[in-house]
Amino acid sequence: MNDFSDLEKLVETNLNGGTLLLENQNLGDGGIRNLSQMEKLSQVIHLELGDNGITNEGLTALCASPYLGRLKTLNIKSNKITAEGARTIAQCEKFSDLDQLVMKFNDIGAEGACHLAASTNLQKLRTLDLFRNHIGPEGARAIKTSQNFKNLSRVRLD
Repeated sequence: MNDFSDLEKLVETNLNGGTLLLENQNLGDGGIRNLSQMEKLSQVIHLELGDNGITNEGLTALCASPYLGRLKTLNIKSNKITAEGARTIAQCEKFSDLDQLVMKFNDIGAEGACHLAASTNLQKLRTLDLFRNHIGPEGARAIKTSQNFKNLSRVRLD
């Protein structure tokens, strides 16, 4: 999706009570870049961006958005996020109040899991879904033993 006015309409239509449902909208990195510049994001508490062809580039643009201060849930399942994207999330100070992070069906690997586990910005997470990310035993161990994830109550790994 490249047309900014179409994206504005899509956001307007799919923003309801702090939840923005934009799954399977073929946004790609360009759409995410445009979304990240929309002031409407400041109303969003739960952001659903699964199945949009988002890569690390789009994720970086999203994390740079000045409007993500209220976010509690980020769902970026079934995209093209790698270890680099996991590092971007781990380093994003705007995610310090994040309660749920759903990244299933990406490709962060053990390295990405280690980035998340080492993050002091994600200490409030209660739900972490990394199913089908090829994190292996090393990544699973990093998540399970992380001192930063003391609040996790729901964890889904490979």
